[in-house]
Amino acid sequence: MFRLLKNNLLNILDETQQERTALKTHPLYSSIKTQKHLHIFMQNHVYAVWDFMSVLKSLQRDFTCVEIPWRPKNNGNLSRLLNEIVLAEESDIDRSGQYLSHFEIYYHAMKEAGADTTSIENFLKGLDSQDVPSCLITSNAPKPAANFVLDTFKYIESGLPHLTATIFTLGREEIIPDMFRELVCDLNNNSSADLKSFLYYLDRHIGLDEDEHTPLALKMIKEICGDDEIKWKESIECGKDVMKSRIKFWNGILSEIEKN
Repeated sequence: MFRLLKNNLLNILDETQQERTALKTHPLYSSIKTQKHLHIFMQNHVYAVWDFMSVLKSLQRDFTCVEIPWRPKNNGNLSRLLNEIVLAEESDIDRSGQYLSHFEIYYHAMKEAGADTTSIENFLKGLDSQDVPSCLITSNAPKPAANFVLDTFKYIESGLPHLTATIFTLGREEIIPDMFRELVCDLNNNSSADLKSFLYYLDRHIGLDEDEHTPLALKMIKEICGDDEIKWKESIECGKDVMKSRIKFWNGILSEIEKN
């Protein structure tokens, strides 16, 4: 059984290698050469930071009890894995030693860098009375970001936890360190903006995701898929799909940057 699970996990990584390589080597990173370029990137990417938390909270809802009255879910291993990740993502330490979510750290980094936060602020306010697709429209979310979020919520709303886990693991945690490492390198070379908080956010994610969250997330996929070959096959297709969605997202941001 253990060998089967290990082989399935290696297979899912192997089957998505082409998409992971495309993301790691995407020309977007080296295209950010001015403060305007950085603003375009951040004003798009902040939506991916937000939807990451929605993916994580969907998994927490599926495998832990977040309702009142509380009831045991009988998923001790998954509960532990998810709660450890939620702790870091929702209440990490910022540069000043305060506890903030990664979204809030990113938001403050946008302010520090001079990026426009109007759209994401209106989006968050709109969620009190509108669904996500409507909020993306009324907040004038950038088109690349809106399309990416809609792709994510298609899987969240499918009600299939193994696919949500795949989004989280292959579409986020496993690929983020390589993407952000390339971005940090190019930002250090090309930008003169005040990026201390942004670089802190990127470096923090590289360390946490590579050393802690990716191993935990891979364990989560093994726990959820088990010996169900259909779930493993669906996870491979989902992994490819969400990475292609990220590639389209990066292509869209790159197109906006090239116009400026």
